[in-house]
Amino acid sequence: MGEHTSKHDTFLRSIMGNQQIALDYFRACLPAYVLEKLDFSTLRQLPDTYVSKELQKSISDIVYACKRAGGKGEVKISLLIEHKSYIDKYTPIQIGSYIFSGLLKQLADGEKPSLIIPILLYHGKARWEYKTLASLFDELEPELLQFVPDYQYVFHNLGKISDEQIQALNNKFLAAALLAMKHSVLKERLSDLIPTILKLASEMDQNLQTSLIVYTFVNSELSEQQIIELITSLPTQIKETVMSTLDIFVEKGRKEGLKEGELKGKIEGQQEKTENAVRNLVKQSLLTDEQIASALEVGVDYVSDIRQQLQVS
Repeated sequence: MGEHTSKHDTFLRSIMGNQQIALDYFRACLPAYVLEKLDFSTLRQLPDTYVSKELQKSISDIVYACKRAGGKGEVKISLLIEHKSYIDKYTPIQIGSYIFSGLLKQLADGEKPSLIIPILLYHGKARWEYKTLASLFDELEPELLQFVPDYQYVFHNLGKISDEQIQALNNKFLAAALLAMKHSVLKERLSDLIPTILKLASEMDQNLQTSLIVYTFVNSELSEQQIIELITSLPTQIKETVMSTLDIFVEKGRKEGLKEGELKGKIEGQQEKTENAVRNLVKQSLLTDEQIASALEVGVDYVSDIRQQLQVS
């Protein structure tokens, strides 16, 4: 697996290992007619993989299982999540190979064959439309088309989902993660969205927040000065969380001969300078929080926090 794909794969695995996030993701991307056939109260992650050695270079999987709804017995439903950040027209062949590899493994493990529902998560720049295996064959007559394996997969194209729709998801951490993935290849937009992404994720536990922060900042490719200015403008609570994962900035700084203490000092110095400027404007009582935030290029929440501190003191 290439470095580019591995980076996204590592992040996806870190968040989808959380069963609630996985559950909310499935509910968000699976069609309603599929959801009504599944009993998600029995959802569990499977420790094994269905990827054969031949497929490991191009496909990774995270497999969950649940029973069918309606009291129709103990039938395992395996959900595959696959992701790509580039177009590969032969993906239907890879997905077919994955499905049959999974079925063969079930038989080898002494199990009855159970349905595999593949989900293809795409977050690349180029336009990509859903294609079936049959579409790869030119002008096959119906008599020959019947020999092409017929299967479907769920195509989850983040590029076709608006930022507003993603932010409206009930699971705000999932919304933050999908926004980060969607814009990981649209870096000019990602840097603008970082405060929103971090705010959406602020209620999640520390480990998952750390994964998201590392993934988002590494993909943003912001300069050292941009990172310093961005961290300085964040609301206090979010800023403390970001500062606790300072190693991502240190790693970036090592390329420029920067030490951890130097970077932290620069962040704190810029933070003090910005905070003093905000305090002075708030004390003058001439501008609204929105106007101050716009003038100093900081978040409105950041200005509001400082205003509250001044009112208390």
